[in-house]
Amino acid sequence: MIGRNYESDSYQCDLETGFTLIEVLICTFLIAIIASTLIESFSRQIAQQQLNEVIHAFIQDAQLARQLSRQLNVKVSLQPANERDPQNWSNGWAIIQPTDTSMRGIMLKTYPLNQPHLHAQVQIATHLLKDSQQFTDMSAPKKARHISFLGGEPALLHNGGFVANRIIWQHKSYPELMRHVILGPGGRWRICDPGKDSQKCL
Repeated sequence: MIGRNYESDSYQCDLETGFTLIEVLICTFLIAIIASTLIESFSRQIAQQQLNEVIHAFIQDAQLARQLSRQLNVKVSLQPANERDPQNWSNGWAIIQPTDTSMRGIMLKTYPLNQPHLHAQVQIATHLLKDSQQFTDMSAPKKARHISFLGGEPALLHNGGFVANRIIWQHKSYPELMRHVILGPGGRWRICDPGKDSQKCL
């Protein structure tokens, strides 16, 4: 009787241990799913913050360039920062005061996109843009890309026309995250999220 009772108790204990192990595995699996979901959500939020920071910095620096042109009473331009790749905004941008003595001009401010907190994750969605967009001045030598101001007036092209153009910023890790940054001929800026309202981005 004692032997049988011992075997019965041992068998019951094994069953209880087995159920506990299954429960642990299920809990571990659920925790892993929840954790991965939270990590993905957190990463996406960071990506949105990076994208929003870049587009607002771009607009603010364009407005700063216009303000400086008024204060200094000279031409001030916002243009791609990399001299070796002057058509590519994805490297960042610079506020430049053109001069007769230097081809590059006086650099007043730069905004690189490889800053530690940005990790060069925000770029131009070139596949969605025409050659005439990205603030390409078709009337300028080599079709330069720039946003130039003189005396605080609205942005002007090389031939004197008013600028009405756009640029599309996109996140590398989440390509569906995009923002259209649009400058109207009167100097008004507009941000459009194609994920929320694609019609307004046309």
